[in-house]
Amino acid sequence: MDVPRIGRGAPDCRDKKRDMSFAADVYPLPLSKSLSRHIELVRISALRQLKARYRGTSLGVLWSFANPLLMTALYTVIFGTAFASYYGGSISRYVFSAFVGVVVVTFFTQATNEALGAVVANGGLLNKIALDSETFPVAAIAANAYQQLVTTVPIMLILSAVLTHDPIRVILVPVVFAAVVALCAGIGLALAAGYVFFRDLLYLWGVFGFVIWMTCPVFYPAALVPVTVRPLLSVNPVGMAIGALREVALGRGAIDFGTIGRFVLIAAVIAGLGHAIFRRLRREFMDLL
Repeated sequence: MDVPRIGRGAPDCRDKKRDMSFAADVYPLPLSKSLSRHIELVRISALRQLKARYRGTSLGVLWSFANPLLMTALYTVIFGTAFASYYGGSISRYVFSAFVGVVVVTFFTQATNEALGAVVANGGLLNKIALDSETFPVAAIAANAYQQLVTTVPIMLILSAVLTHDPIRVILVPVVFAAVVALCAGIGLALAAGYVFFRDLLYLWGVFGFVIWMTCPVFYPAALVPVTVRPLLSVNPVGMAIGALREVALGRGAIDFGTIGRFVLIAAVIAGLGHAIFRRLRREFMDLL
């Protein structure tokens, strides 16, 4: 009689999950079915996150608007008068500029922080059900993007229409916002994959996020930065996102397509790299979750 083997050589559920993942790579679903299935899973997961986050609240997703509004008011009270001269003496233009900066940085830090731990947090589910692990970090980004779509993006469109009187700039607002989402998705996917292997990444990213916040011209004008330091700050993709969104929402005169185009290109490259890193490392997840 054959005795079932136990111990190191015995197959377990992780081996099965690995085999299923390999089979999914070798024998993929048709592109249309695979894409529609992935989108539906992301939608369901994002809605679940939003419902859990705002369960029992009276304003629901509108609470996400409170943080940028409060931070903008605080910056205006402290720095508005001092920095108004850099905005043509207009405190209102400082308010709008600070608001755009706060929205971008807040969205970036919150979305990437949630994406970072998404795979590890759902490790138990991934070990039970054959799901694409990419679903969870993408859903975290999508949930935060939805919050912005129903709160701050409409305000950006109104600002662009009222302040610039340029229909092209108004049309470019959602284009730049989509690039910001792509930037967050690329970095979020890379962080989610890295966190599976290196749990200290959570704390390192917290420090790095603060550095990003302080090196972006959020509450201070870029003209205050010493000329020798500006080249270092110009490579900050979040700072580039702020500059591009300010150009389409608050800009005057001829549109600076160079600023917008560079950011969109950088965001697309980072999104592609983050996706490639995640796909490359995901087969090893089951040994560590």
